[in-house]
Amino acid sequence: MTTFTRLCTGVLLVALAVFLGTKSARAQSEPIQVLRIHFTNQTQLDRLAATADVWEVVHGAGYAIVGATREEERRLARLGYGIRLDAERTRQARMLTTPGSFGGDASAAGIIGFPCYRTVDETYTDLATLANNHPTRARWEDMGDSWLKTQDPAAGDDLRVLVLSNQQSAAPKAVFWLLAAVHARELTTAELAVRFAESMVARYGRDPDVTWLLDHTEIHIVPYGNPDGRREAEKLILWRKTVADGDGCFVNNPPWSYAGVDLNRNGSYGWQGCGTGNCSSSQPCEQTYRGPAAASEPETQALEAYARRIFSDQRGPAADDAAPADATGLFISLHSYSELVLFPWGWLAEPTPNAAELQTLGRKFGYFNDYAVCQVSQPGCLYRADGTNDDFVYGELGVAAFTFELGEFFFESCSAFEETIP
Repeated sequence: MTTFTRLCTGVLLVALAVFLGTKSARAQSEPIQVLRIHFTNQTQLDRLAATADVWEVVHGAGYAIVGATREEERRLARLGYGIRLDAERTRQARMLTTPGSFGGDASAAGIIGFPCYRTVDETYTDLATLANNHPTRARWEDMGDSWLKTQDPAAGDDLRVLVLSNQQSAAPKAVFWLLAAVHARELTTAELAVRFAESMVARYGRDPDVTWLLDHTEIHIVPYGNPDGRREAEKLILWRKTVADGDGCFVNNPPWSYAGVDLNRNGSYGWQGCGTGNCSSSQPCEQTYRGPAAASEPETQALEAYARRIFSDQRGPAADDAAPADATGLFISLHSYSELVLFPWGWLAEPTPNAAELQTLGRKFGYFNDYAVCQVSQPGCLYRADGTNDDFVYGELGVAAFTFELGEFFFESCSAFEETIP
């Protein structure tokens, strides 16, 4: 599987990320609890991840880090899980979601308490300016609408994409798509994507690798796959999903959030592929709620339509159809956290027909960012997940697709984030 591995040389060295979570609840706000939930096998872990807000998995010790309300803790106990409160992580999470803890200026640039992370408005302004100032290297395009915009055009956002390439070059161009902030609370992802874009434009003509890359590649950068949810996370709410509230879950009491659809479980390829309660949730208030149908959400529809627009279909329809050896293209979805490079399948325990090629390319990425590399669904890697973005891009189109789980926490301090950026 041919891809342009030079994309990552010195440019996508990954930032340490952040610490937060969310979970479903019913009516009134509760303080955050961070729990260690013990599991005895992969099946038990997969079922936990389908309904609980799993932040991290420590396979060697047999437990998952979970954000939960007291009601959810009681539910998990009734299901027979061993539970222990992680007091230090609970303290950190409560501090990170209390705006007064930072003493920040609400009128200053960036997210209050985290000035290194641009808001949606700031990001969109900066990238529009970048494209306007460099019209031969950058285009700033509208690729679709958020859920909120479909309800109220004055209130929601466009999904935007920045396209970087030397538009004056007639050389054949491969395609690289970088997608960020599908999960709203993962602040590091959007900022890393934006800084990558700014670095590419600034170094063109000075750095031979960057110059070659923009002469021979189209780089498509979506800074926010979920802009509605990201605006909620900017309020220091533990917001993961979209803001869609048409499925009977309307309660949102900071620091918890409940409404919305998990866009990384809503994809049309492998949607609900693990069966009921095994990879994602059918319950609207839960954090892995997959939506009422495959690709039901306008954000998912926009992302999948864009993938079909920029990538050719290089794989047959069957799960065991391999992409050919001369397949081109690369897709990376940025998430946080766990310091992992993940590749499909997420929903099938079996390897893909291109597993060897995906693993080889993943190891090249892991060489640069020093992350562990593994197939999502394999025991000891993470946990199974169906309807994911990377499964769609590889499964539907035969494009090499990866998820980078950045760093160690959801809301990373600015000092840690910026010291890790190359």
